[in-house]
Amino acid sequence: MEFTGAVAVVTGAGSGMGLATARALHEAGAIVYGLDIAPAVVDVFAGLARATGLAMDISDSTAVRQAFAQVDAEQGGLDILVNAAGVNAPNRAALDALNDENRKVFDAVREGRQHNSEFLEHVTDDDFDRVMKINLYGMFYSMRAAVPLMKARGSGSIVNFSSAAALMGVTMPAYYPASKAAVLGLTREAATELAPFGIRVNALAPGAIDTPLFRQSDDEFADFLIGMQPIRRAAQPEEIAQMVLFLAGASASYLTGQTISPSGGLVMV
Repeated sequence: MEFTGAVAVVTGAGSGMGLATARALHEAGAIVYGLDIAPAVVDVFAGLARATGLAMDISDSTAVRQAFAQVDAEQGGLDILVNAAGVNAPNRAALDALNDENRKVFDAVREGRQHNSEFLEHVTDDDFDRVMKINLYGMFYSMRAAVPLMKARGSGSIVNFSSAAALMGVTMPAYYPASKAAVLGLTREAATELAPFGIRVNALAPGAIDTPLFRQSDDEFADFLIGMQPIRRAAQPEEIAQMVLFLAGASASYLTGQTISPSGGLVMV
């Protein structure tokens, strides 16, 4: 197995693409640490050889440092970091409001009339800050903590999760596309800086993936989004996990600073 003995940290490993990636790396022989804010992540990995679940808040820089210090103490370095943790709304109220607005958009399209969404003036400071803290700051905290451990190895691979919303115009609360676009800037800077140390940094910008996060929208609106893609289905998290394994492995040894968009053709670069 290609990843036998490799040490990997996966954030957002409690569900969705993060969980699928953690499982795929584990099945490929890696020693996996799955990080997630949900305490249940500990149970998800309990009983698995070479796997540890750590419950922590990715937006807490102290907690992130402690988690990576544990990895270093137990493994003496790190080979792979997958930053999959992320949210599309800061809290339940904001998510409900977004779903209500999405329903209005869907109804307008179905009825052949125009509906103009208004998000910018209604986003609060706290909501914008919370999403940025998770989607961007948390990723930065993880990368900052991971880099010394990878330098100790003399090599490494980092895969950051962005979104198709970072690559195209999308009408939605600004915190989500803004945070995911910032991820791409962070990825490219890190790729340039870390290449001399043998560390590669790439990004994925997924479209419709059948995860709990995607299914927080009602089924009709989810189907409407899928219908915008040339490949008219949602991908399974396991499909995205295989792309992560490609980027993390030897087959992608000449790739760094790249953004790949598994979006069913929604984004074509």
